[in-house]
This record gives sequence, C-alpha cells and structure tokens, in this order.
Amino acid sequence: MQNNNLPQYIAEDKINLRELFTTIGRYKWSIIVFTILITLAVAVKVYLMPKYYKSTITIEVKPEEQNAGGFSMGGAAAMLLGGDMGGSTDLEKDITLLKTYRTNEKVLEKVNGYMVRYFITDEKYKEVEIDSNISIEVTDVQVNDFRDYGMRLILEPLNDTQYKLYEPSTFGKHSLGTYHYSEMVSHKRFNLMIHKKTEFKNSYTIELAGTKRYIFETIISKNLNIEADKTSPFITLSFLDNLPHRGEAYLKNLIEIYTKQSINDIKSDASVIINSYDAQLKKVEERVQYSAKKLENFKTKNHIIAPEIQATALVEELSKVDIEIAQNNYKQELIANLIRFVKSNRNIDAIAPSLVDFNDMPTIELIKLIQQQEIVLSDLLLKYKPEHPTIKRADQTIYNLKAKVLSNLENLQKTLKEKTKSLRHMKSGYNKKLKSAPKQEQKLISFSRDYKVNEKMYLYLMQERSAAQIKHDKALSRFKVIESIYTSDRAAKPKKALIVIITFVTVLILMIVIAFFREFLKKENENA
Repeated sequence: MQNNNLPQYIAEDKINLRELFTTIGRYKWSIIVFTILITLAVAVKVYLMPKYYKSTITIEVKPEEQNAGGFSMGGAAAMLLGGDMGGSTDLEKDITLLKTYRTNEKVLEKVNGYMVRYFITDEKYKEVEIDSNISIEVTDVQVNDFRDYGMRLILEPLNDTQYKLYEPSTFGKHSLGTYHYSEMVSHKRFNLMIHKKTEFKNSYTIELAGTKRYIFETIISKNLNIEADKTSPFITLSFLDNLPHRGEAYLKNLIEIYTKQSINDIKSDASVIINSYDAQLKKVEERVQYSAKKLENFKTKNHIIAPEIQATALVEELSKVDIEIAQNNYKQELIANLIRFVKSNRNIDAIAPSLVDFNDMPTIELIKLIQQQEIVLSDLLLKYKPEHPTIKRADQTIYNLKAKVLSNLENLQKTLKEKTKSLRHMKSGYNKKLKSAPKQEQKLISFSRDYKVNEKMYLYLMQERSAAQIKHDKALSRFKVIESIYTSDRAAKPKKALIVIITFVTVLILMIVIAFFREFLKKENENA
C-alpha cells in the first residue's frame, strides 16, 4: 500500500516545487528590485558610519597581601568572594572598580576630547571626528537641560568675524542665529563661546556632551570591555574609539589612575598599621629595658644565680596569663575600632583581614555577601538612577547586612570582655599563691614576670609590624603590564561587509515571503 502511494507523494512534491518557482518567477522583478534598493540603502548608511578602532592592554594583578594583621582601613582580602586566597575573586573586585564612574570620572578629567567633539565632512562625504588641526575652539559650555546632552550644532563661517549656527534636524537644519567669534552665545537650551584659531572655509559639526556622567553612560561604559583570565591573574582591557590615539590615551590613564589609587589605598592602610605598631613597640621596648634592668639589679643585689623551681613555675604561669590579658586588651581595642569603622558607613569589606585573627567566619561570610551585593549595586547604577526601586532595595539589603555585622562585632566585644574577666580572675589566684611565698621570691617572680610579658609582647608586635611592612613594600609590585597598549589598523566595527550580506539575505527572504503572501491573497480573491 505504501509503494502505491509513493509516486503520488513524489508527484505532489514536484507540483509544490514547481508552484514555488512559478510564484517566485511571477514576482521576481519586485523581489529583485526591492532587495537591491534596500541593500543599497543599507550599504550607503553603513558606508557613512564612523569607524571604531579597538585598543587593548593586558595587565597582571597580584592578590593583595592578606595577613598584614591589625586594623585594615582599605580593600578587602581575597576571602571575600569565595574564600580562596587571591585568584579570580580579587580580579572580579578590580574589574568592578575599573568599571565604576568613580574611577572613570578621574580619567575623563585627564583625557580631552569627549566634552566637546568636532566633526567635519571629508572628501568622501563621510563625517569624521577630528581632535587636531581644528580651526575653532568651543569654551564655556553649559547645556541647560539633561535631555539635550549630546546635542549637535553646525557652524558655518560667514566672514572673518562672523559665523552662523544651525541645529540639524530630520529634514535638514534650522538656523539658530548669526554670531561673532569670541562672543557668548546665550540660547534657552545652551550657552557657549566659539573662538576662531585659524582661517577656514568648511563647516564644523559640534557635539556637546553636557556632563562627564553622560559621557560615561553613553560612550565609556558601552565601549569599555574588561575581562579576567580564567586560569591566571591577568586582566585584559579593551576600548573602542573612532580616534585610535584617544582610545589608547583612555586605557593608559585608566590603568595609571586605578593603579595609583589602589597602591595608595594599600600603602595608606599599611602605614596606619605600621605607625600604630611603631608607637606600641616604642612603649613596650622601654618597658622591656626597664624590667630587664630591675630584674638584673635585683639578682645582683641578692646574689641570686637561679630562681627556685616554684618561683620559675609561678613566673611561667603568670606570664602566660598576663600575655593573654595584654593580647585581649589589644583585640578589644581593635574591635572597638572596627565597630567605629562600621558605624561610619565606610568600605566595610576592609575589616575582613582583621577578623581572621578572631576566626569569626560568620561575620566574614556576611561581609562576603555585602561585597557581592555592592558589585550588583554597581552594575545596577549603570542602568538605573539612585532613586529607582531596584537601587533602593539593593541599598536596604546592604544596610541590613551591615547591621548584622555590627551586631556580631558587638557580641564579639562582649565575649572578649568576659574572657578578659576570667583571665583576671585566674591571675588573682596566682597572685594569692605569690603572697604565700617569701618576700624575696615574690619580688623575683614579679620582676621576672614583667620582663617576660614585655619581651613576649615586643616579639608579637614585631611580627605583626613585619607583616604590615611586607604588605606596604609589595604594594608597588601588585600591578604589572604584560602586553602594552595595541591598536589594530583595521576598524573593529562596524563590520560593513557582514552587515550588507546579512541585510541582502534577510531582505531577499522577506521579499519571497511577501510574494507568497501576495499570491495567497490573489487566490483567495479568485475563489471568493
């Protein structure tokens, strides 16, 4: 039965294929003409599009030193986004900071050519941006309405002293008036002054950005791409600009400003710690010298060569307790600083390295969540204004997490106070034993204990200071350029040939579909 139907199916296929080509043939000229016309229109549009050149640079970003000890005022440790030491977590933070307006605003202060942009029409009838050999200079710019940021004006010279301003529109341009060079132009939408530098005959198109925030949102954030290597601590930055040397200048300044900013933060944090340790070391060193002198004088005066076993044991136990009390006092002071730091609402992830000493993993996890939320918030701020509900929800989440961190720190402070209280109680027990010993032995124990406690604290502070100094010294070597800035001679976009080919294929398919639709309507009318 299937064999009998097979020729019928083949016949139907032949009929359908024949009808297909018949329909296409019937409308071939409309398909060809419209496909060519639309493709040509797109080709002309693409031809007039400005070329964008891609500048690229690769840098190595070494992880921050994590164990500098003490109270850190700067960036968080590598534990923040996953717990591993260094690696991709640090890179994610660096990438986020490199993309922020805070960093890029400083770059825009150094790189000229974005606030006011100059365009001319070249001999190939293309609009080309220029930033050198410009015959005019626009100053004192003020765009009065944010909706006009990025507005364009056309300047046409009239004579040696006058020019005419136009505003381009869909169907041409309309005049804004005639002005003298170096005369303040006061319009309801903008204010500016145009100075003539050299003689010129051709017109200029001027684009007024308005603010650095507008430049960042419309140009920088769209053309700046930053990616981290998955297997190594490398970051590749690329920037698209229709002026290659300006793109290179932007990347160069972005790296320099961010590197300097990060190094200053690290060195500043380390300096605060080092100065704190230096002040404490000076005091402890004086106490070590004083206690050592008193102990030596007492032994010499009383002809003591070696203390009794009981005295030695008491000295050892009292020393341990006193050292723990001293360290606890230091930690309490540290916690108090951390609480003040959190209450001041500064960069809360900076306290993470200090919490390692307390082994306070729950609080570190909370800081990890805050760091993640702040990265999310940074991305949202690129899309929405601060008053947007999504931004407000993200702010509230961060606020709640910070409140929980503060609560944890206050509980840790209470725990330390209780531990110190317990240690003092233990110390009083040893002191009672000490009172039962002979007076000479009591003095020996007291002098020996003071010396030992001060010596141990001095060594402890020296170790912490050395770690902070290492962090300080390594700050300068954290960033390293692996590949210098490179800009290809070929434009990165637009891909003109690809756009034309895709347009041609798309329009061709669309016109064939329209042809079949027309044929369908024709048959429907005939059958009606």
